[in-house]
Amino acid sequence: MNYFQLYLAGVFHPARAFDEIRSRPAPLWAFKVLLFFNLLISATSTLARYLLGYGPLMPSSLTFLPDENYLLAQIFFLPVVRMLAWLLGAAVIHLGIRLAGRPSNMDQILNIAGVIYLVVMPYTFLIDWTAIALNLYGSEVIIVLHGVVDLVWSLALGIIGLRRLVGISTKLAVTVSLINEVVGIPLLALFAR
Repeated sequence: MNYFQLYLAGVFHPARAFDEIRSRPAPLWAFKVLLFFNLLISATSTLARYLLGYGPLMPSSLTFLPDENYLLAQIFFLPVVRMLAWLLGAAVIHLGIRLAGRPSNMDQILNIAGVIYLVVMPYTFLIDWTAIALNLYGSEVIIVLHGVVDLVWSLALGIIGLRRLVGISTKLAVTVSLINEVVGIPLLALFAR
């Protein structure tokens, strides 16, 4: 399957998409997908917000980085932070599975994020670019459409991926996925504005 076919499988038949990536080089395949999308976020959405004079959605939590320079700096540092969050999230899930006494596969856990990005990011870009074009970026509707839908969709895909690629129960997949979100969201919230 090419990337578009994998995207369609991920949207309409996620189990098939995860079966397909089982044979892809892990975690290199996911690394390429995440790097591409994170660089694309910076080169399009964040850069557009900066050039159009938008400020950060929330005040900077980094005392050395004032609000007026935040989006420009975010173009460069956020892809690195998101890649580190990917590694941390996979480590949290792997540790949770191992603490539950089940075998785990860190490389496949890392690859699961590749499918999640491949499936969810086109929707995210559509919302972001539409909101920027309509001067609605930051409104509550956009936050709900972007944040809540992304979170629920990502969680569902992650659970399916953990069941397919790691072979754990739904209950354990839900538990480690929720723990990952509890750890990951506050970390990203410190930096993503």
